Amino acid sequence: MHTNTTPAQAADRAPVFDLAAERVILGALMAAVAPDKPTGEPTVFDRVAEAIEPETFYNPRHSELYRIIVELHGKGHPIEPVALAGYLADEGELARLAPGTFLTDCYALGLASAGSLNHYVNRVADLAQRRTIEAGGVQLAQAATTPGRSIDDLTALAESLIAKAAPRRRSLELAELGSLINPALDDIEHRAKRKAGIPTGYTDLDRLIGGMQPKQMITVAGATGMGKSITLVDIARHVAIKQRLKVAFFSLEMRTKDIFDRILSAETGVLHTRIRDGLLDDNDWQRVTRQIGPMANAPLYLSDKSPMRVADMARICRKMQRTLGLDLVVIDHMHLVKPSNDRIVELPAVIANVSPDIKREIAMALDVPTLVAAQFNRNPSNRLSKIPELGDLKGSSAIEQDSDVVILAHREDYYDKDSPRCGEADFVVAKCRIGERGIVTVAAQLHLSRFVDMAIN
Repeated sequence: MHTNTTPAQAADRAPVFDLAAERVILGALMAAVAPDKPTGEPTVFDRVAEAIEPETFYNPRHSELYRIIVELHGKGHPIEPVALAGYLADEGELARLAPGTFLTDCYALGLASAGSLNHYVNRVADLAQRRTIEAGGVQLAQAATTPGRSIDDLTALAESLIAKAAPRRRSLELAELGSLINPALDDIEHRAKRKAGIPTGYTDLDRLIGGMQPKQMITVAGATGMGKSITLVDIARHVAIKQRLKVAFFSLEMRTKDIFDRILSAETGVLHTRIRDGLLDDNDWQRVTRQIGPMANAPLYLSDKSPMRVADMARICRKMQRTLGLDLVVIDHMHLVKPSNDRIVELPAVIANVSPDIKREIAMALDVPTLVAAQFNRNPSNRLSKIPELGDLKGSSAIEQDSDVVILAHREDYYDKDSPRCGEADFVVAKCRIGERGIVTVAAQLHLSRFVDMAIN
């Protein structure tokens, strides 16, 4: 883009970054000594975290080192230069992030400038805001010269850019009990008039768990072939097609084509095998024609990319939430999600890495219910009683700990083809933080890829 900036003006322009100040902050954190007991005074980490985030740094290397230092400190690991260099070397990142005497140089700067830390924190934060304002100005200037952009549109853009550039000092981040009273009482008064959570489509299950609530991680677990994926697809199609709410569905096991076939069978009542093999008769095609309209407009968004990390799914969900809106996230299934570190290979360690990340980075961060499938170990098949228990979850106790609701899928005819309960399935609610535990029975119409509510309204 053409500018009228003269060489003299360019020479007078101050740089919108201060690499030395960024290194002072990194050094101050490495030099920070934790008090033997709480003093009531903010620590060095508290003072820095008030204004600094990884994105605040101009240098990407500084940003990444800051994230690592904060993470190690949070886990109680030493972070002085020798210990930090050892960690980076183990990760194969030392040469890239901290070559030569970089860490000790930062450490020396931090020690020398300890009394002026607030100055450097404020300077780095201020420069980051200036870069944001500068980028916003360029964006607004480009928009202003774009044909067809209305004044209202440009004004709205300018307001959003100003809001984005506002200083982001962190508040106390705790809510006083008294401040909760009025909004809570108002919410309680209106609860009877609306659904507490997003309905699953299974009436008795919703009565038990109160629907799917924001920030909840809801785990549906079962043995291979028990019907976990059918349950997840059932709930997703009910939320998207019947309620018109926006759903992100990550299938790490089935192709999107196969999910579509299951949804089509469940919605139309046409046998799944006939759809799979392309053997539809005229009556079948009429059923498909009647249902294809509601399906075509359903806000259900599918991904069959595999493998994926939680960070990948969270990034996609953030973009969807920002551009389209987001009401429910579905992940099928947890045991196929890649850990954040490729060096984590043992199953218990993988699940201990993945499960809390799903809870923290998706359910909590995006403020949406997150429905996740998980596998069983082989315990039920080796017991006299096949009714599943929380201890049957495969891989790690982290799933039980992180989940707000755990639903264990069970079919007696899975183990005994001649069972008098053939064609029925149980959803064993083994954990529910804000609801009740219990067993919900549904009809298992597996030939139509669905479970059907047996509740009497």
